[in-house]
Amino acid sequence: MKDIIIVRPERCKGCNACVRVCPAPEANITKKLDNGNIITTVNVDKCIGCGECLKVCSHNARDYVDDTAVFMSKIKDERMVIIVDPAIKLAYPNQWKGILNWFKKRSYTIFDGGFGADIYVWAMLSMLDSKNVPNMISNSCSAVVNYISMYHPSLIQNLPPVCSPTLCAAVYIKNYLRRNERICVFSPCIARKYECAETGLIDFSVTFKKLMEYFQKNDINIPNENYPDLNYEFSEKIANIGTLNSRPGGLCDNIFNFRQSPNVIYSSGQSRCVEQITNFSKTQSSKLPDLLDILACDFGCGLGPGSNSKNSCFDVIDSFKNLENEAKARAKGKVKWGDEKAFKKMDEELELDDFIRTYTPKRTTPNPTDADLEPVFNQMGKTTDKERNYNCGYCGYHTCRDMATSIFRGINTPDNCIFHVLSNTQTEVKKDDEKNAKYAELTQQLSEKAKTIAENMSKIDDASVKTAEKKDTVANLLKNIIAFCNKNSSMDEASVKQMATILETTMNSLESFDENIGEANEGAKSVKDTLNEINSLLESVKED
Repeated sequence: MKDIIIVRPERCKGCNACVRVCPAPEANITKKLDNGNIITTVNVDKCIGCGECLKVCSHNARDYVDDTAVFMSKIKDERMVIIVDPAIKLAYPNQWKGILNWFKKRSYTIFDGGFGADIYVWAMLSMLDSKNVPNMISNSCSAVVNYISMYHPSLIQNLPPVCSPTLCAAVYIKNYLRRNERICVFSPCIARKYECAETGLIDFSVTFKKLMEYFQKNDINIPNENYPDLNYEFSEKIANIGTLNSRPGGLCDNIFNFRQSPNVIYSSGQSRCVEQITNFSKTQSSKLPDLLDILACDFGCGLGPGSNSKNSCFDVIDSFKNLENEAKARAKGKVKWGDEKAFKKMDEELELDDFIRTYTPKRTTPNPTDADLEPVFNQMGKTTDKERNYNCGYCGYHTCRDMATSIFRGINTPDNCIFHVLSNTQTEVKKDDEKNAKYAELTQQLSEKAKTIAENMSKIDDASVKTAEKKDTVANLLKNIIAFCNKNSSMDEASVKQMATILETTMNSLESFDENIGEANEGAKSVKDTLNEINSLLESVKED
């Protein structure tokens, strides 16, 4: 699978906001660059496509890709069937009809995705009645299915073996309408691209946001209008109750409309979903509901990451209520809301086996043992139980153990741990303090050595002409050392290096000084001994 969530490294600040909200423990790779910056990229094989990281990235470092560009490149040469998610009415309340009409004018078939949700409700009722799959978790949400397949594969047995609402629509188009054109789905869902690729039933997944960005970029104007109603003349079947499936508890309500006995509950929002799925996997079946209706996005598909909706949660709830009223009004005079006859035609025309789907578990990295994490904690500078359970959350993970696990898996770095950074900083500060103390001591000692050199220079006699010629050279170099020591009242690393260079030149010149002076000249001997002492002092500091 190609990348869905993409990262612009130059914009990433390493703030860990994306890691903090991500429900997939292996989906992010945090690393330290050569320039010292810490950035987080995406592990495409472990990402579930929920899009939570897009919502919290304030640096605009993350984006996603869908099939909009490829799909739109086919506009002139190919006619397709477009399945439209009902959430388009929430994302673009004053433009959605104009968008669909733009494609309809180009001879595209516009299919109501809500009808696929009608089929899905019909199939789920059959599943509940048969009890072949007890304790089901709804598979309407692609991100939820991805999460279970990847991080809780034991719960695959609890996913109903039927197609999602969008895939039900695709099966109906292919098998019952006998359409052989390629199919594209318009939706607010990034993760839907996964199920399209895995099943092969849908060729292109286009999000509302990227579609509108394409229109704007290519100067395609879709006017804003105040539509009097939510009706639209779709090319084929029109949805009834399925329209509500994309709101929190929508499937739940639809089930209750037709069955009063099932124990059905619902949930939405990735943090609650993760918690409930985890608890679901640990709870004995007798305590579990017949169906857990679950959606990854808060307030359902109306605020999906690909919707680009500016609506508040209250706008979305109100819009869903309008969709419900519109669906009930449309059904009036045909069948009563919740009447079993609503599915009589489906019972007569459809075969449940046509809408069956299987799932493939995805491989994840096994959890490390305590022994595996021991060297990792030590690398982080955490040696006590208290240090290993700070759980400050700076790194983006809930616990220090989770962070250590990510380092063990090679998808994070100790440099992203605030405890490790502070410990290293404190160690460096201590080293700097110790070094500065040595520099101060060195400065005082060099000052004393400079006085000794000055006193002994006058004792070097002019024993020979050759000596006299070289004496001036050596004397000038020695004066440089004295001047350097007097000028640098406080030594540091740079001045130590500079002093070492001057000293080396002076000592080389002194070595070539007239051998006749040698041991006989006490002044020269004393100067040479002093220079050797200075060299030893410098070497001791450089070693630290």
